[in-house]
Amino acid sequence: MRRLLLAAAAAIGLLLPAACSGPSNPGDASDLSSVTLRVGDQAGIQQALLKASGALDGVPYKVNWAEFPAAAPLLEALRGGAIDVGVAGDAPTLNALAATEEISIVAANQQPKRGGLAILVPKDSPIQTVADLRGKAVSPTTQGSIGHYLLLQALTEAGLTAKDVKISFLQPVDAASALQSGSIDAWSTWDPYTAVAEQEQGARILRDSGGLASGLGFLDANNDSLADSSTRAAMADFVRRYNRAMDWARANAAAYTRIYVDLTRRPESVAGVVAERAKRTGTPVTPAVVAELQQVADNYHRYGVLRKKVVVQERVRDLTNESP
Repeated sequence: MRRLLLAAAAAIGLLLPAACSGPSNPGDASDLSSVTLRVGDQAGIQQALLKASGALDGVPYKVNWAEFPAAAPLLEALRGGAIDVGVAGDAPTLNALAATEEISIVAANQQPKRGGLAILVPKDSPIQTVADLRGKAVSPTTQGSIGHYLLLQALTEAGLTAKDVKISFLQPVDAASALQSGSIDAWSTWDPYTAVAEQEQGARILRDSGGLASGLGFLDANNDSLADSSTRAAMADFVRRYNRAMDWARANAAAYTRIYVDLTRRPESVAGVVAERAKRTGTPVTPAVVAELQQVADNYHRYGVLRKKVVVQERVRDLTNESP
């Protein structure tokens, strides 16, 4: 299992060198042949989706993928200009917006099936409810992640606070090992890590994200990349292709699973679960999406996680309907 989880982390060193050249000077956005769009991914999921769907077939620019084990390092790379655009959940996106002015939201997507984000316990754990976590060691994965947000929301629902548990922030590889060894009692995380733990450790879902998390995901972009007309045009085209790929995945789960297995080398049992729970629908960043994300931002600020208040509408530069 550790080998499977390490694969995503190891890919950073392989892919980032090819993705670290900055955007070109603003130029003619109608000719994208000289553009290299640097896209951040987590654990190979988006790359598998785009490859399986064929959505990047005939793309008029080059796409370089950079893989990360979690959203936090992806967004740090985005902040520093090592990538142009990347996919992240609502909570890490908000943490990035609170920490820097260098990032904007350019598109949104919604995940109706939320089993992939969950609080896990070992299969034989005596813990049966979130209230049973009092005094227990829990990893919400990385600080400011969707796992962290889910844990805080679940504790609040159970009448507890973060002070009632022993929180240990761990990277996914380390958290998986800690859960298996008994070093932690529970782990709040997301797919593919949830699926791996369920399928290979027999981990049990204590609380999923239903009613506690938005299910929103975002394409976030570096503002310098957005300022480059050619790179921005490539991003607008990528957004449309990404949305088409999500439409394809909802209708072709079996084919998506096969490609995901080939690309990530994960077992089919894991890939099938991830593919089923990864079905998303692309959406413009509508007032309703902004309002829902603002609620998450206000909660996270109240929990003391965000460095400062975030006014979501001020950080949106929607490319969903923008022509290249």
